[in-house]
Amino acid sequence: MIRLLVGDVREHWHVWFGVLAVATAFGYMGGWFASFSATAAADPMVSTSFFFRSAAQAILMFSAISGCVVLSSTARGSVVSLRRTYALWQVINIPPVVVGYAVIVQIALVGVFGSCLGLALCWASSSTVFSALFMDIDLFEGVRLLPGFSLCPAVLGVSLFLSVLGGARAARAAACTPPVMALRDEWSVEGASERMMPLRWLAALAACAAVAWCVSTVDPVLAPVDFGQSTWLVFLPIAIPALITALAPVLLPRILRAATCPLSRWTAWLLARRSAQHALTQSLSIETSLVVAMGVVAGFYSMMSLMERYATAYDLPIGSGFGLDPRLACVMFAGPVILAAVGSCANVVLALRVRERDASLLEVLGATPRQVCVASVLEAFMHVVAAGSAALLAVVLSNMIAAHALGLGAGSAMLSVRFVPAVLIAVAGFVVLVVAGLMPVLRMIRTAPVRFLNE
Repeated sequence: MIRLLVGDVREHWHVWFGVLAVATAFGYMGGWFASFSATAAADPMVSTSFFFRSAAQAILMFSAISGCVVLSSTARGSVVSLRRTYALWQVINIPPVVVGYAVIVQIALVGVFGSCLGLALCWASSSTVFSALFMDIDLFEGVRLLPGFSLCPAVLGVSLFLSVLGGARAARAAACTPPVMALRDEWSVEGASERMMPLRWLAALAACAAVAWCVSTVDPVLAPVDFGQSTWLVFLPIAIPALITALAPVLLPRILRAATCPLSRWTAWLLARRSAQHALTQSLSIETSLVVAMGVVAGFYSMMSLMERYATAYDLPIGSGFGLDPRLACVMFAGPVILAAVGSCANVVLALRVRERDASLLEVLGATPRQVCVASVLEAFMHVVAAGSAALLAVVLSNMIAAHALGLGAGSAMLSVRFVPAVLIAVAGFVVLVVAGLMPVLRMIRTAPVRFLNE
């Protein structure tokens, strides 16, 4: 059985590569958390200890939600893509229960191996990267980062838990796949439609509870005189994107339809819109990765701007101000951005063969190569617009809740929105999606379409 599991992973490496890449990125950020935590704990009395402890907390805070969303969605997408393979296993008399457990073992193997690669990559590069970022600051002169080996089992455990949790539902689907599915073409097997499952409702309730707790820490009577009342509100830019992600099956299709309806008479636009809607019903991986990255980054910058307005409105001391050093921003937001980029690439690459077949069908049905290319670019644009709209909703909602808790008006909340950092992420995501989307189309154009229909 072990030979079957390992051989299947090797045979379908292009499918499992996405999980491996995301687990590697997660392990890389986990390595930074372990390194900063170990360096801070080595000598708590050193002047740099507070920085390393705060940086480790920021990495954990901003990367945890991204890792949970991206790693679980990528694992599920990989397993769903192999449903025909698991049907073949049942044909050779492997019980469905064993198939489900085998899928979990495969996810665990790939996730742990990827996390180990990420940790090794972090150990090899952390000192160089840290020196490049902070070499001109006297405070860090002579500081040496510790590898944090003692926390590595915890990083591997979290990565394993998230991978298995994300693939559990798909493993159940694989176990329930009827053996007759083995007679169908591999690329015609549709994945399970995304819908609100009990786990998503639990995640949404947990996010709502976190939001309510953050607001409950603010005393309206003390807010005008005590700046400390706003301390826990900085967690809203994490809780609100988590809530939007949990409700993604309900929100994202409606956002996509609302954002793409004005130009629906254009043929290429209509093709792209239908394709984007269909892709969204099958997998939310691309959108949710971008929503988390854009929502967390833009939400934090917007919350800092709102805090500055709050301090100014009540004439409260703000200490060193609310400016964020770009180097510190790299440390804080590297996790969400890297995980979103790797997750989006992984899920797009996972669908390359299906996109080749879809492009071939369009050309056979009369679409010109130019229309197919334009439709591919427009589809990438629609995915980014849908994700950006959901992220903007999260940012505005976060600011509105915080402003209401602090006794500020809605105008202050809206004027504090800073979406420029998220625009940079959206542009990068759009470029990645366009390149990945055009690759199968250009390959199809150079070859007879019937070749891809027969594969």
